[in-house]
Amino acid sequence: MNGLIGNKVSITSRKPQTTRHRIQGICSTDEYQIVFVDTPGIHESAGVAMNKILNRTARSSLNEVDLILMVVDARRWTSGDTRVLVDAGATESSVWLILNKIDLLGRPDLVLPRIDQVRRRYDFGEIVPLSAKTGDNLDHLMTLVAGVMPEGPSGYPTQQVTDSSDVFIAAEFIREQIFRLVGDEIPYETAVDIRSFSERKDGLVSIEADIWCENKRQRSILIGDDGDRLKTIGSKAREQIQRYLGKKVYLEQWIKVKKGWADDKRMLAKVGYSRWE
Repeated sequence: MNGLIGNKVSITSRKPQTTRHRIQGICSTDEYQIVFVDTPGIHESAGVAMNKILNRTARSSLNEVDLILMVVDARRWTSGDTRVLVDAGATESSVWLILNKIDLLGRPDLVLPRIDQVRRRYDFGEIVPLSAKTGDNLDHLMTLVAGVMPEGPSGYPTQQVTDSSDVFIAAEFIREQIFRLVGDEIPYETAVDIRSFSERKDGLVSIEADIWCENKRQRSILIGDDGDRLKTIGSKAREQIQRYLGKKVYLEQWIKVKKGWADDKRMLAKVGYSRWE
């Protein structure tokens, strides 16, 4: 989605299930305005309350759009892809398959056989191979999407790129760095709560954030030796926030422990998940 709208509003990492919220990205040109919706993936085992909320968010979003772009790794088809296709295929919306990461296939001649393989799974409206990383074929996808969108009035000012608040984006950029810099299961068992977000008279944006985790062991790992890992998380997140806001940012973070937070409705509301219940 970031590549399509030309701005980073949705976080990314190499780990699956990075997205936890329904995030809208808005692309406006002289000819059209298209709103893209990035959703969480479908969790096979709903388990804790948070995963149930994420599944409801993803499934309800599928029924509210004009077109579903199902993005998969061009190198493989997973059981998770099958689950998403079952839900997407049950809607009245057209489903297009986006074969991402074609730059990692190694040989261009492998693209067409891959398309033939996935075409047997479902009657996709379109199958578009591309690379979000290199930008290859993104313009073609945008042209195709614009050509099938229903006409209607613009819903947002042309300069607006998302309906997410700056506070939400700041929390997401911090969470992104946790996913990128911390291994194992820890990123999936953390959440970020912005306790304070304010802009001073000199233009500096001051942010105070709590990072919640499950236990003291995770807290120690997040902090790192002499606080090095937490400093790196903060430094890289601050760079992203500054780039997004176009302003200098002071970011202070605390690590807090709350066992079972992902199954606690009060905690889920605190870290921004209650609106999807």
